[in-house]
Amino acid sequence: MDKADSSRQVSKWKTLDRGILSVIFRKLNVEDLTMGASGVCISWFLAAHNKSLWNTVDLDKFRQTDKDLRLNELRYRIVFTENFKDSDISETSRSLRNITKFSRSAPVNLVFGCCSSLDDEILMFAAASMPNIEKLVLPRWCYLSKNSFGFAFSKWKNLKTLIVAHDVPLTETFEFQVVGESCNNLTNLKYLGGLGKETAEDIVRYLKNIKRLSLQCAYVSRPGVLLLITGLQNLAILNVSHCKEFDDETVTMDNIVQAATQKRVRFILCSNNCTCRNKPWLEGLTTYGSESWRNDEIKELEF
Repeated sequence: MDKADSSRQVSKWKTLDRGILSVIFRKLNVEDLTMGASGVCISWFLAAHNKSLWNTVDLDKFRQTDKDLRLNELRYRIVFTENFKDSDISETSRSLRNITKFSRSAPVNLVFGCCSSLDDEILMFAAASMPNIEKLVLPRWCYLSKNSFGFAFSKWKNLKTLIVAHDVPLTETFEFQVVGESCNNLTNLKYLGGLGKETAEDIVRYLKNIKRLSLQCAYVSRPGVLLLITGLQNLAILNVSHCKEFDDETVTMDNIVQAATQKRVRFILCSNNCTCRNKPWLEGLTTYGSESWRNDEIKELEF
């Protein structure tokens, strides 16, 4: 009798509708799904490969423990050593390769861990494995060559939204030209880093179709912001909330607001009593990778 009951129970799991399993599996984190549930039985294994589960691949949620979160925050405040970088790159590579066994070419959103490291091999592997990406979130620590940029973004021709944090002292120049040459559908950009006039010139020159631009928590120059407003012909929304400005008196905030008004650009600033004004700028950087950074609270940005 016990054996018969056990047999019936196993049979129920095997015959459970895979659509129902997929709904349940959406509640699991990536690691539990790929390394746990998928190994229970053949039905669960097949359900774990359902394309609907892999619309978004979020490496920021892979093995994200409390310890990991504390470490991520610490990485903003310490010197990045070679050994630390190599270890983190290996972990990112293992996670991505494990995920692609299940996701195949289904993902349209790819999010790298906010403080993870990214090198040429990982970027090119991701592009080759996931060619249909429409939204891409790159990490702060990118060690990339122009060749890897060229290969990756030539695959991501459907890219519409790019979110990137860029630290010039830690990484090489971000290849806006390579991105612009391949991604004609790119209309949404979030850029966290140092935005001087030279970077603004690159954005205007190579990303001509940008409609929504967020510099939230960036380190900006007023001439650079003014150039973005006057130079991007399709610009509709510019978010400069929580930014820190370079010391520059050649362009006033009134000049910027006037230019935005003339171009009918929605210009988003902090209020005079915003809490960010009383915090060190470095604390603002920790918002990168958080829900408020990757999914802006201002709905009109539609990121």
